[in-house]
Amino acid sequence: MEVVPCFSPEVFLSETASYRGLDPIRTNVLGSIAVAVWKDARSYDAYWWWLVKDDEGVVIGASLRTAPYGLQIGPMPVEAASLLAESVARDDDEFPWLSGPEELVTAFLESYRVSRSPGSSRNALRGRKSLIYELGDLVVPEVEGSCREATMDDFDLVDQWSSDFHFFVDGVARETDERDGAFLIARLEEGARSLWCVRDVVVSMAGHSSPVETPSGLVTRIGPVFTPAENRGRGYGSAVTACLSATLLGRGSRVMLYTDAVNPTSNGVYQRMGYHLIDNVVQYDLVEAG
Repeated sequence: MEVVPCFSPEVFLSETASYRGLDPIRTNVLGSIAVAVWKDARSYDAYWWWLVKDDEGVVIGASLRTAPYGLQIGPMPVEAASLLAESVARDDDEFPWLSGPEELVTAFLESYRVSRSPGSSRNALRGRKSLIYELGDLVVPEVEGSCREATMDDFDLVDQWSSDFHFFVDGVARETDERDGAFLIARLEEGARSLWCVRDVVVSMAGHSSPVETPSGLVTRIGPVFTPAENRGRGYGSAVTACLSATLLGRGSRVMLYTDAVNPTSNGVYQRMGYHLIDNVVQYDLVEAG
């Protein structure tokens, strides 16, 4: 078994196609990030791509990081996660956090500490736990209003709500730059943001990431979903999510999303809509000791 670095999203997508096809839901984040970078819809400060191959050269695991964000670990054997940590310690010792299945994150961190790299002396603090859901039979709630696709005329509103969403999730104000604006323009041009309107007033928003082609079919991840505080409790978030879900199903895609594990309200909403639990992932933040 060996860890092999990649040097482009196109190679990463090609090399991981069969691997992702075996588990298209759990590997969707890896695929959607790579697709967005490959299509020039999203740019970052720097990129790292890793493949874990078995003794016959078959990809059995994958990971990536797009700075300034953290490390994403895909499904793989536990021993592969340990081996991956050794490569990450050499290639990218300053990753701020890592996210993935808990047993893999635990194995990675244990091996990372053993590496004694400068970054491995940091403390790993357990952060958010997220649940992975896939849509089964869609149940559309009856809610006042109607859905429409966001356009460039909605840029300012969608931009503000995107920032508000990140603050709501992370508790930290998001600093945006020209790249964020370019990314949002690309999403709007692709029709990747939907709005729920009541009497021509926009009350809620839902979006989706880049659709990901795999050998076992197309998968699209919904998010962000945001409703301002003054509009909550009326089913608008459910309505716009259901509308977008129906649209994606109509395009022949499987549909999935992530939720905060400690938010029973949102989890209950999605379950009633027809989403069923697939798995969970955890995030650990790396902070300087002392």
